[in-house]
Amino acid sequence: MRKRFSRLWPWLLLAVFLLSLLPVVSLGRYARAAADDYCYGIATHRALLAGEGIPGLLGAVWHTMWGYYQSWQGTFSALALMSLTPCIFSEGAYWLTAVVMLASLVGGTFRLSLTLCRRVLGGTGRDGMLVALALLFPSVHCLAEPLHSFFWWNGAVYYTFTYGLSLCYAAQLAQLFCPERPGARVWLPGLLLGLFLGGSNYVSALLSALLGLTALLWTAWQRRDRAGPALAMVLPLLAAFAVSVLAPGNQVRQSGETPMSAPEAILASLQQGWGDLLDWPSWLTLIAALTLIPLLWRLAGRKHWRFPLPVFFSLATFLFFSAQNAPHFYAASSAGPDRLRNIIYFSHYWVVLLNEFYWLGWLRRALGGRLPAPGPWLRRTAALALVLLFLGWLPHYLPGLTAVRCWRALADGSAAAYAQQRDARLPALLDPENTDPRFPLLTVRPPLLFLGDITQDPADWHNNTLAVFYGKDSVALLVSSVSLDKEHEMFLIPPETGVRAGAPFLLPPL
Repeated sequence: MRKRFSRLWPWLLLAVFLLSLLPVVSLGRYARAAADDYCYGIATHRALLAGEGIPGLLGAVWHTMWGYYQSWQGTFSALALMSLTPCIFSEGAYWLTAVVMLASLVGGTFRLSLTLCRRVLGGTGRDGMLVALALLFPSVHCLAEPLHSFFWWNGAVYYTFTYGLSLCYAAQLAQLFCPERPGARVWLPGLLLGLFLGGSNYVSALLSALLGLTALLWTAWQRRDRAGPALAMVLPLLAAFAVSVLAPGNQVRQSGETPMSAPEAILASLQQGWGDLLDWPSWLTLIAALTLIPLLWRLAGRKHWRFPLPVFFSLATFLFFSAQNAPHFYAASSAGPDRLRNIIYFSHYWVVLLNEFYWLGWLRRALGGRLPAPGPWLRRTAALALVLLFLGWLPHYLPGLTAVRCWRALADGSAAAYAQQRDARLPALLDPENTDPRFPLLTVRPPLLFLGDITQDPADWHNNTLAVFYGKDSVALLVSSVSLDKEHEMFLIPPETGVRAGAPFLLPPL
């Protein structure tokens, strides 16, 4: 019975995690497009309406990429995905946002965990599954701002989706450290992922480039027979990164920002990284770290590594982690919006995990065989203590978990009411005879779904992009949002949840 439970409990834990995602996916059914979704989807939406098929859609994607590359931002591969927002097909297809983002985050985490545990460390798939789940539970359910990572396509595909792919790229790099020689099945996916990541957001691009260069230097120093595959994965990323950074549109966008000098940005990034590593670990982080000690201790003994200089290793991982803050500090003198901060938050769990493993490996080598094997009583006591710790903290932190917050929005009807109010606008937007529709203010604004709304001013960029997307002369609200907000103060938008001021330039027609 005990052996059967030992085999099944990782799968039970996986089932619990998948069940915990059901409220998140269910809430995603009520998410609707907003703000930049309409900006970047104009050309692709028109191509679909014109019935131009796949060639026309791809042409519209290229038009969007090239137009914004010239006029607003250089992240060309991210622009391609932003132009494919689900609302170009139908507002009803926007539920795909939560599914796609969770699939990337979960898939990337499992990919890297399994590669490290099985291929690099010689463990089992069960080990990789447990490590992935220990990372994913707090990553998903302790996230402060899930809206920007799971329910808004434009912001989430730029960061969360790309973060998942960056984990897959790291997994390809990790295979350079495997006993068997890496072949085309290693470097070819790495090459393609590198091309994409180099043109993605600058946080993921910079960290992937640093990891790739580190792997390349290691192969040149230790394993020259693997330098070719490493070069094939790193050079395309660096080339795409350079194309992205040198885009003319970056200069246009930068003219409206207050940048930092490089030394100032580095110092600010280090300060931010240190503060994040002090603030972000939670009760669930501690429980996951304690639970993984036996597994990581065992994995550390499967390789003849010496685990030298653990302090240096911790410093190196801290520098890699902090480097993610540098692009936004350099460009805009700030740590960045929630959607950017969220992927750095995801990555801090990897910093904790890697340092826990390395320090346990160092301790195991330092103690040698002097540490007695834990008896059954010790394992049972430790398991009971972890269960009591979990149950003791759970009631206090339960209301803040993402799954619970999503369930609450579903149960109180606010999510359905918000979607109903949004969908009530569709007949007017789809009516070719109604060229200047006017709408009542949205009075239901669930925090996990509501990003922003149009205003009473038809010239506002939110209004203008929505009008162009649906082929209207103008759109606007019927009443003053100020007067209505005074009447319904519970629906006021907190300042930190509003979308940024200013908008990307509207592209000329195809």
